[in-house]
Amino acid sequence: MSHIIDFPGNKPKQPDNVITDAPMRLKWGDWRTTNILQVHVRSAAGYEDYRAELIKKGRKPGGKMPAHIACTNGLNETALAVLRHRHNQEDLIKVGFLAALMETLVNTPCDILRTDLIRRVYGEVEKLSKSLDLSWRGGANRFMLPLLEDQAQLMDFKRRVAPLNRLNTLFKTLDEIARERQEKLAREYVFYYPRGFTL
Repeated sequence: MSHIIDFPGNKPKQPDNVITDAPMRLKWGDWRTTNILQVHVRSAAGYEDYRAELIKKGRKPGGKMPAHIACTNGLNETALAVLRHRHNQEDLIKVGFLAALMETLVNTPCDILRTDLIRRVYGEVEKLSKSLDLSWRGGANRFMLPLLEDQAQLMDFKRRVAPLNRLNTLFKTLDEIARERQEKLAREYVFYYPRGFTL
């Protein structure tokens, strides 16, 4: 025979907490928290080994949390949008683009926002919010899911965006940022969602 036949039951059983492994790693959390947790892959791997050992012994694994970032102050809505659009890479990039656009509007003193082009920026926010079913509650002040290097490069986003004064350059730059960040989020992080969220 020139090929191998897969019989049912030959594939290793997927852990019960996996929502999806691609394009991003999303899992159900084992903890009593209402927050979505963003965990670096190294910490998540350690936790998953610990979890598997406890389950093997017939124990519940909810007693220990890996090092994490709790998605609050607006990050919750972004992380929920990731869950909704988990099967579509381009939509995930659009979620990142919209988050970067909101970051620009709320937290970045950008030249273009001092002109009448701000109406077009708000128009883009409204269009994307509607198509992605993503909006943030009043008081939200964080929109882009964080990366570890954000701490070391705190001003990088502002440095790239603040001087822009052309709309197409702004949108192109934010799209590049969204794609860069999406690639890193997919490669370097696992997101844990409280059980009970509707898929």
